[in-house]
Parts: sequence; structure tokens; C-alpha cells
Amino acid sequence: MTAAAVGTGRVRSARRRAGRRFRDAGVLAALVFLAGLWAVAAFVPLPHSATVPDVSVIAAAPSAAHPFGVDISGFDVFSRTITAAASDLPIAVFGSLLSLAIGVPIGLFTTTGRIGEACMRVVDAFSALPVIVLAVVAIQLLGGGLLDVVGAIAVVNIPRFARLTRAEAVALRQARFVEAAVAIGCSPLRVALNHVFRNAYGVVLVQAILAAANAIGVIAALNFLGVGVHPPQPTWGSMIHDGASMLVEGQWWAAIFPTVAIFLVVSSLTVIADWFENRVEGGTKA
Repeated sequence: MTAAAVGTGRVRSARRRAGRRFRDAGVLAALVFLAGLWAVAAFVPLPHSATVPDVSVIAAAPSAAHPFGVDISGFDVFSRTITAAASDLPIAVFGSLLSLAIGVPIGLFTTTGRIGEACMRVVDAFSALPVIVLAVVAIQLLGGGLLDVVGAIAVVNIPRFARLTRAEAVALRQARFVEAAVAIGCSPLRVALNHVFRNAYGVVLVQAILAAANAIGVIAALNFLGVGVHPPQPTWGSMIHDGASMLVEGQWWAAIFPTVAIFLVVSSLTVIADWFENRVEGGTKA
């Protein structure tokens, strides 16, 4: 091997290490941000009420007393932006976990047979529907409460988990270790859990994190349309809806700050998903 090749190899190795350190720092920052946001929203007393307006400062610009300003109804935007995290984040997380708990078994046990094919055709039919339309219909059928929004998020994401898990299961069932497990008489349940899912859980985990990020956008869209969590409980989507009417007057703060919160949360979840994906790919190559 020439000296130039050795030098090139060292440079590439250094770049990989630098990229790995950058991703590690990014995922740490994302985790700290999400944990800190939820902790502040859940436990730290805020300077102003998020549900009781102050009509004496309607549409006030950002100031020392109101860092994010006041909206057209007299609500402190900072308090409502932080408080909204206490509802939007758990809804996204629990909705994604519920969809994982339902979608993964569907994908694992529909890899063969006519019943499995019929189930996947139903899943494909749901996947063809627009996400927002499907979520709105689900909420209207369920009733429209907080738990119903969780159910709607699950309904939206179940097809995604089912199709991804099925694709991984079909590929893994052709592996020699799975064929060996079947040959020695392992039950279908044991094969599915111990041999198939254990080798596909990394991809499913990445998808779960991305589903939570997608759920944040879906929740915001639903609340923007007036579907989901009811006032005076603050949500980022309803805040953007209320702040949109202030934009024409040049009063940007009521809509911009909840939009930035959504962007930061979705970006943080995407960074975490990217980190896990690289770990999964690294483990596969190893």
C-alpha cells in the first residue's frame, strides 16, 4: 500500500470519527432540549397563566414582562408555548407507541397466507388516504377528546408500522437462521419474536421516532383546523391559527413562536432518529 493510500485512509477515518462525534453531540443536545422542554412544561411554574387571559395587554409586543408577547385574546404567548408542550409531546409519543404496539404484530403475522394478504390489502387501503383526512375522520368517530387524538395518531401510523415490519419480516424469513429455527420445530410465535423481530427492532425503533415527529405535525394541523384538544388548553396548532389573524397587522409573535417550537421539536426527533439509524446500520455492517 502506498503512502498516499495510507494518508487517504487516515483522512477518511478522521472524517468518520468527526462525523460520529458531531452526531453524538447533536443527539445529546436534542435529548436535553426535549427533556428540558417537557420538564419545564410539566413542573416549572410559569410567569403568567396559560389559560386565563389578561385583557389589559392584548396583542402586546415581546417585552421583559412577556418575552414572547401577548396574543389577540390576551394570553401570554411564552406561557402557552411552553404549556402546549405538556399536551402535544405526550400525545405524539403515546400515539406513536400505540400504533407500534398494533402495527408491529400485524406486520409480523401477515407474511404468509390468504388472511395475511387480505389484512395487508386493508392496510394499503388506509395508507392511500390522506393523513389529515384519516386523522379527522378518526377523531370524529372517537369523539374528539384528548385520548381520542392519541387514537387518531395511532390510526394514522399503524399502516406505516405494519408495512415496514412486514417488509423486514419477509426478508428475514429467508435467512438461514430463521429457516433453521423452523426446521427444528420452533413455534411461529417464537420464530416471529425471537428470530425475526429481534433482528428488525432497530428499524422499527427508528420508524417509531420518525412517527412521533410526524405526529407533532399532524397534531398541529388538527388543532389548526379546530379538531382535537379544546380551548382554553393551549396547543401549538391552535396558537398558530389564532396568531395568523395578527400577521396582517404585522404582529408576528403570536404565530412565529409556536411555529419555531414545532420546528425545534421535529428537528430534535429527526436528529435522534438519524443517530439511531446510523447505529443500526453500523451494527448491521459489524
